[in-house]
Amino acid sequence: MANDTGNDPVDHAKAQFDKAFRRLEAAQIRLQTLAARPDADEAALRSARYAYDEARLLWLSSEAALRSAAIADSHRHHMNRLVVVLDGNSHVAESIALLLRLRGFRAAVASSLPSNEERPIEPPSAVIADFGRRPGPADAQAISRLKVTPSTRMIAMVPPALLSDDWDGFDAVLAKPASIDTIIQQGILGNGHE
Repeated sequence: MANDTGNDPVDHAKAQFDKAFRRLEAAQIRLQTLAARPDADEAALRSARYAYDEARLLWLSSEAALRSAAIADSHRHHMNRLVVVLDGNSHVAESIALLLRLRGFRAAVASSLPSNEERPIEPPSAVIADFGRRPGPADAQAISRLKVTPSTRMIAMVPPALLSDDWDGFDAVLAKPASIDTIIQQGILGNGHE
């Protein structure tokens, strides 16, 4: 049987979900019809209940597959974006990088004071710097070397008390702690108010 949904995993998962839903509806109608009859054959009722349970499991499985395909597809357009997370706190930096990878980004952790030799080979789409205090001039200069193209988004994550400071050179300043969604939407993608 030819697959009329092409090679798109979301379309294929949606077709499987629709098919499973129709099967579940038919099994439910059959079970309800038999259960409503006072003279229903017990064996036929058990068979209908078994068919309904099987159809429901198939439907739940296809729903999970559809959700997974949709999530993977929604993150596919991030695959070419390199995000450099500066290592202010190694646990935080590694966690942010891992969460970004799970969302489809390519993420690397770099030294909080990168030298010219530590710069990534390709220009990053974004640089995330985690600050516990206002950076000194040497820190700011080292970090600014990572903005190799005008499109590189510079993101500062700072304690709430430092939000009102002048963060010249940064495209987004986020209060810590910031959710991964906030980091992506307001920081990396530049959506929303900053």
